Amino acid sequence: MEMAVSELAVPDNVSSDLVVDWDIYTQPELLEDIHLGWHSLHESAPDIFWTPRNGGHWVVMRYDDQVRVLTDAEHFSSRELHIPPMFNDTVMIPLNLDPPDHTRYRAVLMRHFGPGAINRMEPKLTAWANRLIDRVIADGACDFTETLGAGFPVSVFMELAGMPLERFEEFRKIVLEYFSNITPERRGQLQDHIMSIWRELFDEKRRNPGDDLTTDLLQADVRGRKLTQDELESMGFLLFLGGLDTVANALTFSFRNLAQRPDLQKRLAAETEKLPDYVEESLRRFAVVNQTRIVKKDIEIKGAHFRAGQMLICPLTAAGLDDRRNPDPETFDIDREDRGHITFSIGAHTCIGNMLARLEMRVFTREWLRRVPHFVLADDDQPAWRPGMVMALEHLRLKWEVPAESGS
Repeated sequence: MEMAVSELAVPDNVSSDLVVDWDIYTQPELLEDIHLGWHSLHESAPDIFWTPRNGGHWVVMRYDDQVRVLTDAEHFSSRELHIPPMFNDTVMIPLNLDPPDHTRYRAVLMRHFGPGAINRMEPKLTAWANRLIDRVIADGACDFTETLGAGFPVSVFMELAGMPLERFEEFRKIVLEYFSNITPERRGQLQDHIMSIWRELFDEKRRNPGDDLTTDLLQADVRGRKLTQDELESMGFLLFLGGLDTVANALTFSFRNLAQRPDLQKRLAAETEKLPDYVEESLRRFAVVNQTRIVKKDIEIKGAHFRAGQMLICPLTAAGLDDRRNPDPETFDIDREDRGHITFSIGAHTCIGNMLARLEMRVFTREWLRRVPHFVLADDDQPAWRPGMVMALEHLRLKWEVPAESGS
């Protein structure tokens, strides 16, 4: 039976005017339209409020306040990244570490995700995009979410990491369940399973080194020493969750929007130099991650008294849709001036794969529009939103006229 807010625990440091009944997993507004659902709180809720759902946590809604929280490692820690909190010993290096501890580990990964390394990947990304388009173009229709939205960035990541591509569906099933509305206990079981996958992969690469990220991590030096087995598995755990889900969701949301905008399809096909602006506007309008922190030291912001040990969430889509930062925020405008978003977070914990994600979105959109100049939502497409820590669209059915020449 559903409980009223008054029946749920509210800490004594939270004033009643800052309490809002909001469930990040099951809220009806999020199931109607996941981004506009979050945006609706800009009108109906305080800038910072407490919800008693999912163990109780703060919600920080505005762009400037999120920037303040996410860049303040003195008061807000990345050590716990789940709501409800799990409070277990599993960490995702470097994401779970606060400055300055995370810096040396981040430097190891940045050798593979920095601008030079990413730019060199464009020919490979182009080939992967066309390989996957080849599989569906003659059909005139597909469910984009898994076939292409996930198929493209996940295949690229698995190849980069040296993972066996035949385990694509197995790995996707794991990560989809991990980010769904499950118990902390079940999420812990999936963590252990992901760790075991990486343990096997590292063992395999010790026996048979390759030209891949996993082999490089085994050989990496961190202040004059090799990474320990626990450190390797922890970094692999973070890469698994990021590489197998986040970009897939961003690409799928962007294509749902693009399918409804034939004029924009035509413009982007003709003006490929606008693709970076298109990608940035998609990231602003359709962010996917809800960033969490745990309070390290008591602090007051805008009348909200954060107490050590309490959880908070920064819904990054709310930052991009904040009308104080982006006027007329619901409008999708690739010519928008002074666009502001923190879809990849901000500060020390800016997503390490953000340059790869941006390039993937540009390349795939370019190649798709080159080969499929016009596409629309299928008649039976009904959005099925997945709220939670990382938001997703479970299906996206598209259709198009089969080009006379469907090869690449």
